[in-house]
Amino acid sequence: MVYQPIVNHADGVLFAHEALSRPQYGGHFIPPEVWFRAAYESKRSMEADLLALTISINRLRLLPPEISSIPLYVNVMPSSFVQESFVERLEVLFREGLCEPDQLVIEIVEYISYDLTLLSKMIKSIRSLGVRIALDDVGAGSTSLAGLFEFEPDFVKVDRTVIQGISISSSKQRFLSRLVRFMESGNSVIAEGVENYEDLNAIREAGVNVSQGYYWSRPMSISELSDLLSEIERKRTELANLARNRDGSLTDKAVVQKSQELDTLIHLYHQLLRKDL
Repeated sequence: MVYQPIVNHADGVLFAHEALSRPQYGGHFIPPEVWFRAAYESKRSMEADLLALTISINRLRLLPPEISSIPLYVNVMPSSFVQESFVERLEVLFREGLCEPDQLVIEIVEYISYDLTLLSKMIKSIRSLGVRIALDDVGAGSTSLAGLFEFEPDFVKVDRTVIQGISISSSKQRFLSRLVRFMESGNSVIAEGVENYEDLNAIREAGVNVSQGYYWSRPMSISELSDLLSEIERKRTELANLARNRDGSLTDKAVVQKSQELDTLIHLYHQLLRKDL
């Protein structure tokens, strides 16, 4: 599992993580869609989804509480949703204290077809636990758009094909603005695949407050996240001590240099920890 930050760029804070599966066999990487589609075709989709869900929750718990307690987005196939035992397994996870229900956001993936009416019924059961629902890949196909009306999701994640190049596409900008109005909140629409400032600025102007993509950070393993957090904290301590030794002067050349080093690290993970001294 790797984790990619979801950023509230309006407030300048980390909003959530998305857990992304990186299956391997015999030392070779398997594309996630290939892995999960194979599980679906073998009628083992729920087993695969629960495995990914459990691993992603357990590994995130290795990080400090201020990071591990924020919302976690996890992809789940519709074929798992429609099995009543899936709800029961979620209840077990919560009873065991692995995470709080309101911390978990389940993303309904687009690449597995589903029956809207049946899935809608099961979503209500999952929501009754306190779990929130996100509709993934909105704008990539007609199924996800139909799900907007049927599921009334808590979040919609706009597909990267809509977001990339949006700064030079008035039709994409209009689509995104209408989606924000439909969801009645810029915090409920998440722009995926943000890779440059121009597209980020365009989604801001469309009213979207939350985004995800390589502009902020690549997906990182737990060990990489842990190392980055440790390095950020170490440099924060160095900066605080240096400023204290220089009589609190934040304009001293050495202090400015140390502050720039810290800013570079934090940009890698977009203010994962605040810069307050």
